[in-house]
Amino acid sequence: MNEEEKRIRHFSLFGLNSIIYALFYTFCLYKNASGITYPFFTGGTLFYFFSSLKKLGISAKKDSVFYAAGIELLGISTFCTDNKNIIAMNKGGIFILFFILFIHNFYQDNLWDIFKYLQAVLQTVLGSFQAFISPITDFKLYRKAGKAKEKGKISNASYILIGVLISLPLLTIVLSLLSSADLVFRSFIRDYIFIDWLSENFIGLSFSILFSFFASYCILVSLEKRSVKEEVTDKRTGEPLVAVTFTAVLSFVYLLFSGIQILYLFAGNMQLPEQYTYAEYAREGFFQLLFVCLINLVLVLVCLSRFKESKALKTILTIISLCTYIMIASSAMRMLLYIQYYDLTFLRFFVLWALIVIFFLMTGILIHIYKKAFPLFKYCITTVTILYIAFSFSRPDYFIARYNIAQMLEKENTTSERPDYDTEYLRSLSADAAPAILNAKTLSALLDGPESSVRWTQNVKSWKYANLSNFCFDTDQPITWMERYMHYTHYDSIVVTEHEGSSWRTFNLSRYTMKRCMNPFTISLFTKNKCPLFYSLY
Repeated sequence: MNEEEKRIRHFSLFGLNSIIYALFYTFCLYKNASGITYPFFTGGTLFYFFSSLKKLGISAKKDSVFYAAGIELLGISTFCTDNKNIIAMNKGGIFILFFILFIHNFYQDNLWDIFKYLQAVLQTVLGSFQAFISPITDFKLYRKAGKAKEKGKISNASYILIGVLISLPLLTIVLSLLSSADLVFRSFIRDYIFIDWLSENFIGLSFSILFSFFASYCILVSLEKRSVKEEVTDKRTGEPLVAVTFTAVLSFVYLLFSGIQILYLFAGNMQLPEQYTYAEYAREGFFQLLFVCLINLVLVLVCLSRFKESKALKTILTIISLCTYIMIASSAMRMLLYIQYYDLTFLRFFVLWALIVIFFLMTGILIHIYKKAFPLFKYCITTVTILYIAFSFSRPDYFIARYNIAQMLEKENTTSERPDYDTEYLRSLSADAAPAILNAKTLSALLDGPESSVRWTQNVKSWKYANLSNFCFDTDQPITWMERYMHYTHYDSIVVTEHEGSSWRTFNLSRYTMKRCMNPFTISLFTKNKCPLFYSLY
């Protein structure tokens, strides 16, 4: 088959499917980062990929089920959360898993390592960019070939769909003009066709359709070319004495550091310097140790993949791996101690999760040091995927709010070296935290506590002395930090999102739960006599 025939075949296989997928992609994701359509998007993308595989005559590998399940679970997690960090990481994870799934089914990758997979992903992405104009040129060749023979069913369907796409911008313009000419017609159109929204978002919708069509088509073309070499050459050609030398120096430092951690932090046999608190000690170090753990992870992988096998090198890498375990424990203890004094945040929650991930990855590497047949890449992907899915479903903001509020109530009458409670951070949490913040039990406990115990009660004092800077100017009602959380999170997460992307597409489980919490919270404010008038904000 010559090059021209291949390109005609590409469009006959991928053209119509890619156009349908582009419309589906835009329907699911346009101005809708975390709505109910997201799990349908991931499921539809999987269907699009596997149907394309079938057209190419490629049978999906059995372990594709794991990658597909991980992708779909991350899609469901995105619909269930309002935390922007988790949504962004979910999308990154979905992107990575999709490309691994693509490459895994197009290539024999049994002997590939992490570095080979990174090369394959990069090569596939670059190949997609190089094939950017392929949909246009392939369509021209396909159309030219279609004139020379009888048009088949697929050809007719393609032309019909192209006609529908051409009609969309014309239909939008005509409906806009007619609706402005007749009020009754405009009312009908507004209720059933969303003409205002379509006209306002015409450019964005067009770009989304074109981008998703070209991206999906070009990725399949790049994969079908199979430009990545499947053979894996043994790159362990480096002189092991070089690796032994620099790793031995590092291992000596790590052994010294680990000994200090065991005596100083774990056993507690040494005293802190004067005017140096455990909170300050904990604050200095966990991020540095996390970074060193990551360095060790990469260092051991590089040594195993680039230097000749050596018993001395294996021994030193084992020492470095064991010292990494101690560093992980030290970083975790410091972080837990720091959380005890300075409360919980998303970053601190994430660091604890990252340390667990590094522990499991280092365990896999330690096994690989002595057992070359151990499937390290598959182990790493499986471990990280399972642990991240657990993290994405864990609702960190809920546990952060629950823990920090419990700390407020527990420590309100005790002296502590930590600063005032950070209610500003609690106010910034997503709708995931609503069940922990907007409930009668939390409100009752905090309003009944000493007014000097938490920062937000300064607003209550100001309210008593009619300080207008702490009033909500829309309702002339006093604002506690919990009320501010309700106002701002409701507006940013619900009102704006639903206005931009339409409420039925952007329906999100976390935002729905927040709505359910809001009215009982305002009723609780009234029953505690902390509002001059009964009012329901929403």
